[in-house]
Amino acid sequence: MKSTVFRDMVKPVLVLTVICLVAAALLSAVNGKTAPVIEENARIKADATRREVLPGANSFTEVDCDLAALDITGAYKEDSGLGYVISSAHKGYGGDVTVTVGISPEGQIVGLNVDVPAETTGVGSKAGRADYVARFIGLSGDSSSVDTISGATYSSTAVKAGVDAALAAFGKIR
Repeated sequence: MKSTVFRDMVKPVLVLTVICLVAAALLSAVNGKTAPVIEENARIKADATRREVLPGANSFTEVDCDLAALDITGAYKEDSGLGYVISSAHKGYGGDVTVTVGISPEGQIVGLNVDVPAETTGVGSKAGRADYVARFIGLSGDSSSVDTISGATYSSTAVKAGVDAALAAFGKIR
């Protein structure tokens, strides 16, 4: 009877526990190897985006200030004085819409990158198209002069909110 209880109840629990421990150890080892690579790739992509929205920029210094209330995810000053790059994330229809705004020292938008990865293709993704993004170039006050996209109101509203947050943050850090 004891061997039946061990074989039927205890042994399967022990085997599953060992399998779980081995799997957890392997996942931890893989994460330890890949996490630095993933972080470096994210840093490279963020640097490329900053250079894209602020033409002629070479290097950036992160601006140290509390801008969380504005939903700012990053604020950087270009080291040679070309301007600032400010990133913000706001809720669209399918998820966060990340907006990275290049702002001249005078406060005018000189570049804009919109990342709409979770928005519906062909609808919400229109908020990331070049023709819509171009409407924001040259703005300096707020985005009220730019209309939302019919059928993609959530996504385009998120873009406008991101632009407005970046401009408000610029006013605080300048």
